[in-house]
Amino acid sequence: MAVIAFSGASGGPGVTTTALAALLTWPLRDGRRVLLAECDPDGGSIAAGYLESRVLGDMGLHHLQVADRRGHLEQDFWRQVMNLSEPGSADRLLLPGLIDPAQAAGLHQTWPRLGQFFAERLQHQEPGHDVLIDLGRSGATGAANAVARSADITAVVVRRTLRSTHAAKPRVQALRAMLEMHGREATRLGLIVIDEGPYSPRDIAEELQLPVFAELPFDPKAAQILTHGGDGGRSFGKSQLLRAAAVMSDKLQNLAVQEQQRLHAPALRPLTALDRLKGSRS
Repeated sequence: MAVIAFSGASGGPGVTTTALAALLTWPLRDGRRVLLAECDPDGGSIAAGYLESRVLGDMGLHHLQVADRRGHLEQDFWRQVMNLSEPGSADRLLLPGLIDPAQAAGLHQTWPRLGQFFAERLQHQEPGHDVLIDLGRSGATGAANAVARSADITAVVVRRTLRSTHAAKPRVQALRAMLEMHGREATRLGLIVIDEGPYSPRDIAEELQLPVFAELPFDPKAAQILTHGGDGGRSFGKSQLLRAAAVMSDKLQNLAVQEQQRLHAPALRPLTALDRLKGSRS
């Protein structure tokens, strides 16, 4: 149903925190599942951070390089996925990211096929999967941006500061150029604005020339759990961050569906002289 990419830049925008909050609050309609893929070339952080390495076993994105080389990408994919769902279910899944940034070089040929797998296979399996892609700070540029091409929409995470906005500008330009080069429209791009800093979301949107998809509060206590783990208790699920993330997730899913519908809508054929003549006789 939906493929959403999250991107950022330097300046502490909180891309992985935002993507993980989306995974935990994603609306699971019609029995679908949701998968978060850590595709940051600089390496993943959820397993060692939010999960505090509680999940044993060596699994993740780095194994898919060998699987792809052998032509087994789709078959081996599910062996690398962790289940982050509530006990008794398997509807919120994680593909952990790279352990070492040096591993990104070996994925040069795999990124496009992985993106194709997300867009063309995972969505249509039974049950279908919505896919969230964490591009991190570097995934908008270089070979990894091939994964972003599979996304229905890409959300650039930025804080309301000059530093964050300035750092995001070249990422936005790179994503826009990549989409245009591959015949995609820049309407797929938008912002998720973190409420920290003196500038308004409108100021940020005007500076980066992108719409604001969603806003998230600056909630250090809840964000700390998402980045470093720990037990937030019952209050965590009711935190400002998680409540706002639920609104964000619902909106992103709807935006992705709208984009799919727009792309697959039948093109209107221009009226010909014969059409106009037939219309005048009716």
